[in-house]
Amino acid sequence: MVRSTLIAAAAALVCGSSFAQQVDNVYPIPGAIQQGPVINLRTGQPVTSARESQIRAVTNFIYDNTCTWTGGGFYTGTGYCETYIDEGRIPGGLGGTAPVGATTDNDVTFFEVGYCTKALLGTVDIKVGFFDTLGGQCGGFPPAPMPPALSTQGTVFQLPIATMPGGTSTGALQCWVVGFDLGNTGFCMQSDADGLYDNNADLDRFNWSWQMDNVFTGSGDQGILLSGDPFATVPGSCTYTVPCSTDPLYGNPCGSGLSNDDGFWINVDNDLAGGGLTPGTSCPSAPSGGTGCYWFGGAPGNPFSGFYMVLGNNGSCGGCAAQAVNYCTAGTTSNGCNGTMTLASGVPSASNAGPAILTATNLEGAKTGLLFYGVGRVAVPWSPTSSSFLCVKSPTLRSATQSTGGTANACDGSMSLDINASLAAQTGFPVAAGGIFDIQAWFRDPPAPKTTHLSDGLEITLCP
Repeated sequence: MVRSTLIAAAAALVCGSSFAQQVDNVYPIPGAIQQGPVINLRTGQPVTSARESQIRAVTNFIYDNTCTWTGGGFYTGTGYCETYIDEGRIPGGLGGTAPVGATTDNDVTFFEVGYCTKALLGTVDIKVGFFDTLGGQCGGFPPAPMPPALSTQGTVFQLPIATMPGGTSTGALQCWVVGFDLGNTGFCMQSDADGLYDNNADLDRFNWSWQMDNVFTGSGDQGILLSGDPFATVPGSCTYTVPCSTDPLYGNPCGSGLSNDDGFWINVDNDLAGGGLTPGTSCPSAPSGGTGCYWFGGAPGNPFSGFYMVLGNNGSCGGCAAQAVNYCTAGTTSNGCNGTMTLASGVPSASNAGPAILTATNLEGAKTGLLFYGVGRVAVPWSPTSSSFLCVKSPTLRSATQSTGGTANACDGSMSLDINASLAAQTGFPVAAGGIFDIQAWFRDPPAPKTTHLSDGLEITLCP
């Protein structure tokens, strides 16, 4: 989520001499951050606008650290042979409380980063890595000890140099937010680092790394956008079904990364922490403290030491997860029934991979009705005096009329539809794998306005 008018005013940094690991290489963001393309990481080319819209509509966002620090918009300068490492938590491990839709592992198919650079388009050289855990945390009160060597299960990407946006002219610094699409199959990250919630920061958080390899002489010539402010926003906001926070300065929806510390690692020897390739060697721009944990003196008085990052999944690594979300308001019938849509069994899929049963329950018994589906949400009153809402945008497709069963004047009626079989019988339905559609139930209730009522709506992501 890009801050549309990110004009930053410099803030005074409070330097505490008692914190040996404090660094002050923070710089106000000049002008507005630009929204860059979404780039297909397999081909290195920008995706179409239709593909970008589809990605943002159906991706399940599992980590979002995009809110601005209350004191202003800043980035931190990064040297060409330094590696920066930040952390966060993806909830969903067994044994913990997780938002609706969370899974124990994640097929990560989208990520988004933010940076500033003087390098021109086609020359920006960045590597980003993801690790289930490095076995440690990086707090600021005081800095934590260095974690052990990197996990061998990490995934490191060279971002496509030829299409990475940069400065618009020689010597001009420009700041960008750029997304990356990994298609239908990404890389796997465990929730809570190992698929289990341990209630331990060392064990439950993932790490990600950042290195900018363009060689500059000025320390502010390139760097990562600083993001996150747990003092002014809600940690974990804007992920899964958790509502977004409001950016403390600019009013945009934003996320404040779950379990993101006010601190980060810098590895100074052109090698990821613990890698051991060039021990004892320091980059020319390296801080005097060497490899270890750093911060900017402590938020909220100083910029929060977190970096811009968004992660999205396409369900579990084991395959596409059945993502079904209720929305809209069910009407209350003459006998107090509120029809509710559920995905009862199976996985809705474009390939018709077995039955997928959608069911409307808590309907008026011994009546007739049908289910109808289409693409897009609406919330239109069924009539001026009805408590029901039409929740599915026209045009729609309908099931055959069926009985709700159950008992007259009771709420034990139900209707079902094998959505995979229904989709297989259609031609031209405008939803492909990864797209979303919406479904709702209509049924008779003679004493009600228009003699009918509607259930709530159910929005479904269609698997391959």
